This record gives sequence, structure tokens and C-alpha cells, in this order.
Amino acid sequence: MRKSVEMGAVVLIFSGIICKFFGALFRLPLTNIIGIEGIGIFQMIMSLYSLVLVLVTGGVTVTLSKLISSARAVNDYSKIKCVVRSSLIFSLGLGALLSILFSIFAKQISSLQGIGESFPCYWLFLILVPASALIGVFRGTIQGYENMIPTAVSQIIEQVFKFVFGLLFAYIFARGGAWHGVFGAFIGIVLSEIFAFIYLMFHVFKKVHFVEESEKGYSKEFFYAVVPLTFSNSIMPLTNAFDSLIIVSRLVVAGFAIDKATALFGLQTGVVGAILNFPLIISVAVATALLPKLSYLSKSGDVVKERDAIQKNFSLMWYLLLPLVFGVMATCSVLYPIIYPTAIKGFLSIAIELTFWGGISAILSAIMQFSIAILQAKGNFKYYLSCMIMGGIAKILIVYFLASVKEIGVIAIPLASIAFSLIVIIMILIKLRSIIKLYYFDVLTPLLASIAMYLALRIFSSVLKLGNIFVLTISVFVGGVIYLVLTLPLLKKYYKLIKVYLSKRA
Repeated sequence: MRKSVEMGAVVLIFSGIICKFFGALFRLPLTNIIGIEGIGIFQMIMSLYSLVLVLVTGGVTVTLSKLISSARAVNDYSKIKCVVRSSLIFSLGLGALLSILFSIFAKQISSLQGIGESFPCYWLFLILVPASALIGVFRGTIQGYENMIPTAVSQIIEQVFKFVFGLLFAYIFARGGAWHGVFGAFIGIVLSEIFAFIYLMFHVFKKVHFVEESEKGYSKEFFYAVVPLTFSNSIMPLTNAFDSLIIVSRLVVAGFAIDKATALFGLQTGVVGAILNFPLIISVAVATALLPKLSYLSKSGDVVKERDAIQKNFSLMWYLLLPLVFGVMATCSVLYPIIYPTAIKGFLSIAIELTFWGGISAILSAIMQFSIAILQAKGNFKYYLSCMIMGGIAKILIVYFLASVKEIGVIAIPLASIAFSLIVIIMILIKLRSIIKLYYFDVLTPLLASIAMYLALRIFSSVLKLGNIFVLTISVFVGGVIYLVLTLPLLKKYYKLIKVYLSKRA
């Protein structure tokens, strides 16, 4: 059966929607169980876990996806077993080391973050990190075969079990206080990773046939790719971890109380950020599915098909992403009181402002993710690292200096993310300008339609005097109609492409 980047993207988008649905269901009651301050503690610990996760899996998953797919392009199946074994050594070794360090220095780390009593949560890293490391290796192996279904299923398993056990243990433990509830939530996350690992382990050993390697040198190729990729992929989580370490102290300098500063960080990352991450499932899915396909085409030397794949997939991502982001930006004033009925009280105005700047950041992040996938597929790992370092430095400096300004405060985080994405995008476009060819009509039409939809919904929601649920429901319908009408020529084009694609698979 033929695989395709389009089908891979569809599978991951579908699973992403399910995962984000359960993720939203998880965050909504969790926020109400442990409160805004509790969700701030949760996000501070999660930011460091995300950093560790990227260090042990981010480069590994991408490297395996690229090396295995490129090996398949030239029928060099003997290297697969070697690179998988190398990835296990790298990922598990680094994961064990980091989890031990976080457990030993748990008290010092939590004290630095301003959440000193929460240090037992870091002890769970001893189980959580190794399980996550194995998951990353197994996903990269399967993705190298352009098979996105196991990744999609494992993601759904993670979210479902996190939802069930995370909320259950958070509710039980929250009786002892906010950080106890956070500890319970992380117990649920540990269990979800274990179940996802078990599923992937059986799938990999059942479906993937490892041929003995016939020559040496594959391990060197793996480490040559994985080291710069790991450092590159860790830049963004590293800056987020930096935010979690210093944001409370910088907001205190700006004049906020410690509990208010922690709550503002939770508002940005756990409330607004959680909603705006939903549209990004599209860009992540498209980029993940595009990487092995472009690696295959690049190894084959087919530049024309490379350009065509880039153009079609960016247009698809752009068309689907923009109305979602602008829709959230336009309706957040009625959306947040519905989904966070108690936690959002007293924070609605700042949440609306954070959503506006966060929406711009989300759009630029999607473009950055897509651009990075192209750069990785071409094997430009060192240049990718330099892009991320330049963007990371800018983001750290902006958060550090602007967060201490009273009038800006926590808004420094989305402003810094905007700067980060712009720097990376510009540098990648300079490098890959010869193969990135986009049609202005495909880019401008969805953008102008989304802006028109945004302005119409802002006016509509301010004039309509009904309950929040009714306003939100009608806004979604009206916004959808406006966008579809204004982008009708593109809708016809994508419909024809889907018909052609389906007829080829029939």
C-alpha cells in the first residue's frame, strides 16, 4: 500500500484533534480542581519536563525518521537496526542521567522556581523520562516508514489515560493543597506514558523487520545528525524552562505579589496557551508527515516534486490554521468564561490581551515549524542549530527585561515568542529560498479572509446581547460562513485535489 504525506498529515491531524479534545477536557477540570496558582505550578514543572523530553527524544525521533526514510529510498535496509540501537543507547542513557539529576536536586530547582513545596513532583521523573525516551525511539522508527498511524494511536492512548488517571489522582491529592493536586496529575501522566510505551513496543517488534547491518559507520551517521538536532530542538523548551525559572521573580520586580505572579504565568501557559495550542496540531501534523517524504525526495534528487510537496502542504496548513487562530482571538471574551467559569475570574481582561499577542505568535510558530521540517529534511542540522540559538537568545533577553516592566508583565512571553519565530523563519527562508515557491493567491486569500472574519466577529460579539454560549455558537457559525465564502476559489481547488488523490488510491 502506498503511503503519502497527505494521508500521514490527515491521520495526525485527526489524532491531534482527538488529543487536543482530551487535553482540553483534562486542563479545564484540572484548572478548576487546583486553581490558577496550581496550574501555574503545573506549568512550571511541565516546562522542565518538556525540556528533558526534547533532550532525550526530540532529536532522536526526527533523526530516525530521516535516516530510515532516506535508507529506504536507496534500498539500504541494513542500517535500520544499527541506527535504532544507537538511538536506544543515546536516549535511554541521557534520560536516565537527567532523571537522576532532577531527583537529586529537586528541592533546589523547585525553590529557584518559587514553588519550594512542590519538589516531590520531580521524583516522578525517574519513571516518566525513561518511558518517554522509549516512546520517542519507537515513534521515530515507525515514522521512517511513513506510517503515522502508530504515532497517532499512541498519542491518543497518552491523552485518554492522562485524562482518566490524571484527573482522578489530582482530585484525590488536591485535598492536601495545590501542589499535592499537581503531584496527582503527574502520576496520571506517568501511567499514560507507560501504556503508550507498551503499545508501541509490541507494534514495533511485530511490524518492523530489522535486517543485520552489513557494514560499519551507521552509528557515526546517527550521532552526527542527532547531536545538533537535539541541541536545536531543545532551544525552545530551554527558553520556556528559563521563563518558568525567572518569570515569577521578574514579575515581582514589576510590582506583582508572588501568588499573583504565579497565577499570571499559569494564565499565559496553562489557560491561554492551552487554547492557542489547539490550532497548532495542524502545523505539527503537516510538518511531521512532510519530513520523511521530503527526506525521501531529497535523497532521490527530485527537486520538482520537492517544491510541489512544499507548496501544496503549506497551502493546506495555512488554509486550515488561520481561521482557527483568528476565531479564538475574536471569541475569547465569551469563550474563557464558559470553559473556565471559576478560574478566570479577575483575569479576563489580561487573558484577552494575551490571546491577541499569543494568536500572532501561534501563526508565526506554525510557519516556523513547517520551515524547520524542510530544513531538517535537507539535512541542514548545523544551520538549524544556529537559527534556534539566535532566536533563543532574543527570546530570553526579551522575557528577562520586558517582564519586569509593569505595563508589559507576562505579555513579554508571547512578544518574545513572536521575535523567536520571526528570526528563525527569516534565517531559514534565506537558506532555502531556491526550493520554497509559494503562490501569493494561496497565501493572501486565507489571510485576508481570516482578518475580515475576525473584524466581523469582534463587532458581532460586542453588539449581540445574549448569553456567552449563544454568542459563541452563533459566532462559530457566522465566522465559518464568512471564511468559506471569501475563500471559495481555494475551497474548489482543494476539493479537486482531494478527488484526484482519492481516485489514485482507489
